[in-house]
Amino acid sequence: MNVDGAETRARWGRTEIPVTAGQHQIAVYFRYRGQRTARLGEGRGEFTVGDGSPERMRASAALGVRNGSSFRLAVD
Repeated sequence: MNVDGAETRARWGRTEIPVTAGQHQIAVYFRYRGQRTARLGEGRGEFTVGDGSPERMRASAALGVRNGSSFRLAVD
């Protein structure tokens, strides 16, 4: 997972990442072991956090059913 250009290791399920107010870019992908540069199934999105926004926002990623599908992102 990559938020604003900073890669963060994530697991299937929930991963919490603090962000500041403003606009952010997110990318979700997976890698096979030993492949440090490949970003398989990469999906990208943008979201904005306002000054008065809740402390937590939820983003979910779902991988398509076919091999070679990309993640679909939704931010609540």
